[in-house]
Amino acid sequence: MWPWLYAESAKHDIRDAYLPKISIITPSYNQGQYLEETIRSVIAQDYPRYELIIIDAGSTDNTLDVIRQYEPWITYWVSEKDRGQSHAIQKGLAQVTGDIVNWINSDDLLAPGAFYSLAREFDLAHYDVLCGGCDYFLNDISQLDTRGMRMGLDATVGDTLNRHQINQPSTFFKASILKQLGVDEQFRYTMDLDLWFRYLLQAGQEKVLLSDSLLTYFRLHEASKTVAEGTHFEQDIQRVFYNVLYSTGQPAVLLDAVRQLIVEKATPFVPTRYPVRVPKQELAAFVRHQAWLAVHRYNDAGHYAAARACLAIARQHGFPLNWVVLKQLIRLYVLPQSLLRH
Repeated sequence: MWPWLYAESAKHDIRDAYLPKISIITPSYNQGQYLEETIRSVIAQDYPRYELIIIDAGSTDNTLDVIRQYEPWITYWVSEKDRGQSHAIQKGLAQVTGDIVNWINSDDLLAPGAFYSLAREFDLAHYDVLCGGCDYFLNDISQLDTRGMRMGLDATVGDTLNRHQINQPSTFFKASILKQLGVDEQFRYTMDLDLWFRYLLQAGQEKVLLSDSLLTYFRLHEASKTVAEGTHFEQDIQRVFYNVLYSTGQPAVLLDAVRQLIVEKATPFVPTRYPVRVPKQELAAFVRHQAWLAVHRYNDAGHYAAARACLAIARQHGFPLNWVVLKQLIRLYVLPQSLLRH
């Protein structure tokens, strides 16, 4: 059972001198029961040019025992308090010396042959990102759930943003690109989505390579954030959406529609202005979708002037004049306000 028992490495036709160096960052906190499998899945790649960097947040379980057991195969590790997963990944990036990088959480696994697949397919001269396949499993790898999950691309950057999907474990970046982008610590749950959006706004989709190779396994268990704190992800997603609209100079009425969905608790939300280098038409699908959602939110709240303004934004960004839109035009421009309130 991978990564405990594994066959000999598949033959490859790449000379070791030309193999890219692959860097894996593993943020860790009290996941000792899973960490050994994560480490072994890296070592079992039998790949000559890799580095494993473990950033532990001061675990109190058996994590340090596991790390010390495998220390000869670990390039760098530290165990100290940090500010959360995003901070741990940033600390790991500061140690990276490889050509290709990703973070693999301390309860996930690399798939057999993943490093050689990356070496064969990831042409670093032409691509910045490689998106491969990922199998989801429940607790133990023998309990496979979702097979072959892979992130996709749509017709435009805006259409891809509307998916708001990233399969982080199997999305590998050219190291220089990820170091430049960094990981934003304000996101506890969707730092990966924020990273993906920021990349697309700057570079578009031309340097993203989609691969059919299975690269990772993603573990679902009761203590994982995806399972235990799944309801909190929506808040972070709305923050990412707001930042995109804010960065593209959208009107206040549309920004306010998204801001109202963001619950500010102990840490206030501070919008971030992302660099945007793709043409405006590449983002039209995202803006018109957000504007159309805002129309319905404002209608439900009885804010009809704001709904009209957002409908105009959706139309400006290419929302088609169909029967659904005509009904909104009649509702917002023809019917008297007194009737709308009833």
